[in-house]
Amino acid sequence: MGVRAMGIDLFDSGCIRVAVPEGWMAFCGIDSECRTTPKKVHIFKDAKLETDIFTHSGITVCFFDSDDIYVSPKFIYDNVEDMEAFTLGAYTWNGYTCTSLGYPYTMLEATHNGCVFQVMLLMKNGEHEISLYDADVRAVIESIAVCD
Repeated sequence: MGVRAMGIDLFDSGCIRVAVPEGWMAFCGIDSECRTTPKKVHIFKDAKLETDIFTHSGITVCFFDSDDIYVSPKFIYDNVEDMEAFTLGAYTWNGYTCTSLGYPYTMLEATHNGCVFQVMLLMKNGEHEISLYDADVRAVIESIAVCD
């Protein structure tokens, strides 16, 4: 599922295409019925195994097409603080910071042609940390696209 183009690794889930910076690992996530789905992609820094999502910081990108029901999970999180909308890549992102089970997140949402991208940045997990302002993180978000 990975392709290298112009020095950038690209991960194509069959639904979502995203850049994967050097030292990061990308793989498909699971849906609510524990089935691997191309609509959820994890991109985690310094990960070597898929189970590193439990010990590392990283990004999860979810895609909801126009047939899916999307309800923002904002109401279930603690310490929610809205962010100013910004454009990065092909989309304008609305977002907020929050905590979930004590873990700090930045949550982003963008709509396009009746579809929704949800991006969840797990900012700190143990000694592993990322920021929305890191060049690698911005490169991932900027690259997000629907596969043809």
